[in-house]
Amino acid sequence: MDSQIDTPKKPAETGRKEHRSHPRLVVFLVCLAISIMMWLFIELMKDYNDEIRYNITFKNVPKDLVFTNSDDTLISIGMRAQGFELLAAKYANRNKTLEVDLSTLKIRPSEDGYTAFLPSSRIIDQLGDQIRFEKEIIYVKPDTLYFRFAEIVRKQFPVKADVSYSINQQYDITDSITFYPQYVTVSSTKEIIDTLSFVQTQKLSLNDIDSSVKMKVALFKGPLSRLIKYSPDSVTIQMNVAKVTEAAYTVPVSILGNGENVKIFPDKVELICRVPLSEYPHILKTDFATEVEYRPELKKGNKLVVRLIKKPEHVRVLKIVPEEVEFIIISK
Repeated sequence: MDSQIDTPKKPAETGRKEHRSHPRLVVFLVCLAISIMMWLFIELMKDYNDEIRYNITFKNVPKDLVFTNSDDTLISIGMRAQGFELLAAKYANRNKTLEVDLSTLKIRPSEDGYTAFLPSSRIIDQLGDQIRFEKEIIYVKPDTLYFRFAEIVRKQFPVKADVSYSINQQYDITDSITFYPQYVTVSSTKEIIDTLSFVQTQKLSLNDIDSSVKMKVALFKGPLSRLIKYSPDSVTIQMNVAKVTEAAYTVPVSILGNGENVKIFPDKVELICRVPLSEYPHILKTDFATEVEYRPELKKGNKLVVRLIKKPEHVRVLKIVPEEVEFIIISK
């Protein structure tokens, strides 16, 4: 009698081995990652030499003098420190600015102004306290900072506002754009002062305005900003904006002549205006006045140009209809 013996199938055993291999792979990768991290940690604990660049600014600039050179606004510092510290200094503080104190400069007159210099030893003394972590400064490039100065000249100039704007159709400016102060004091070298006739604001663009505006705008210095100082360095711009409506007023035209008997046709014109809603109920046609002036050199053929000579303060006249009137001279 034949007997059948069940034996484990090899494919199933292979599947279990493959299944068991996945945890081993994960453990291997974790151990590898830990090893790499430990190696990096050990390496970064070692000391290295590197060169790092910093922006520099200056304080305690001598009074009544202005820089005429500013080439040295970047400085390279060679330092020895742990890898962690160097990485932090190089990348975490890449925009860090160091400050150089000029209060102890020995300034000497020269042919084109004044000169001074700051050697590396004094630069290192000042910058060492500003650099974070315990680093050893090996060198500084440039090893000496040279300065040129000129005497400051001060003069007042008028301000011009550089403003462009667009207004929501239901609104309008109720009076002229104002700004204050209208004069500022400019401090610079004599050569620059002699080229100026006014000071302009930074360009201000306002779009689709539907309310009054009051804001400070800095003054424009241009490429010579390091040589120019304004006092104050900004102006306040104000635009009064209100909701408006369109209205028409029929107004008689008066004649300013030279004694001749002049008659005009028509003798009234219509003024198309934009009026603030708050003012509309109080505005009358008698608040407006127009005229023509008869002089041979002013007449246009047999027509005279109509001029607006009076209107309420916050009203804007869009159009005069007609803009010209005909005239005849009646014999006396």
